[in-house]
Amino acid sequence: MIERHGLRPRLYATDIQVYGSCRPSAVANFQVCLSACVDVAWMLANHLQLNTGKTDLLWCATVHHCHQLPTAALRIGSDFVNKLKSV
Repeated sequence: MIERHGLRPRLYATDIQVYGSCRPSAVANFQVCLSACVDVAWMLANHLQLNTGKTDLLWCATVHHCHQLPTAALRIGSDFVNKLKSV
């Protein structure tokens, strides 16, 4: 399911990390892709729930492209995912 959105998963027991990349000019489309990947309706249908308290987003970019990164949190369903500067 994750690969269908052009993203790559890393699975750790009950945790998943999702990785992807895009050009700075495509960040808005990339955010839509991430939101679609974490399909809240699919999760509910399968009796799963996104724990937004344990969900984070980390944007990586060169110094020259940092100004092109989104400043707002990523919205997934009715929740917002925390943005981190480092992990």
